[in-house]
Amino acid sequence: MPLAGLTAGTAVPAPTCADVHWIGAAGSGQRDGAGLTANGGMGDVVYQSYQQLRTGLAADGQTITAEAVEYPAAPVPVDGGIGGWMDFMDSVEDGTDATAEQLEAFTEKCPDTKVVLAGYSQGAMVIHRHLHDLGDDPRVAAALLVADGDRLPADTTINMGSTAVLPSVGKGVAQEHSFLASTDTSPLPVAIGARTVSVCDVGDPVCDYDPDQEALSPSAIAIHTAYAPATSGVHAWGTPLYQLVSSAVAASQGSTVSTAHGA
Repeated sequence: MPLAGLTAGTAVPAPTCADVHWIGAAGSGQRDGAGLTANGGMGDVVYQSYQQLRTGLAADGQTITAEAVEYPAAPVPVDGGIGGWMDFMDSVEDGTDATAEQLEAFTEKCPDTKVVLAGYSQGAMVIHRHLHDLGDDPRVAAALLVADGDRLPADTTINMGSTAVLPSVGKGVAQEHSFLASTDTSPLPVAIGARTVSVCDVGDPVCDYDPDQEALSPSAIAIHTAYAPATSGVHAWGTPLYQLVSSAVAASQGSTVSTAHGA
């Protein structure tokens, strides 16, 4: 049964359009089995972030709907073989295409609704790659990238996580292998980067990759799987996200009122 305000997959026309719409991309393996329905199909980190934003917007009398990016979210290949990694990158490409299609489908129905794009791990790569295509798209109020495999330390984004406090030399694992991963190695366009919150913790093997680390350690996996939205500290990404979204909604509503009065 779909949750209130949440559609799994392509947006379904509603009687009225909400102020904000959330499109969330799950991480690797988070859409296997029960993951297709748990957490709205977008994984726990992304779904918890959606819930946090929904609570903040509701306090302002603003509404939000949501949907999951419909893509495989293929698990990380255990054996590290080339075939497994090709399947993984195919999944990223499928997710990037699905994000574009779902964004277009939703905004065609609700052109005045502001959109938030969010992803964790592989899902963050999916969203990041589509942000390059969007540039300064006014439909997108904000984006959230948590543990992004395409992360650049000196990107144009709003940086959070422990790497923002204790900068490291690491970058996203796909940036380290940019040719094989078909990664755009350039920073995001400034206009969209300024509306993007990027979260990465030191030692995360996905977003803070260390090429000298021969094996994936349990401690590194623990760092990558420990993200959760908080109300304070380096994981309080909900604060800048809420500020970006509420400002975009206020500006949009002000423009609508001015137009209605012939300003």
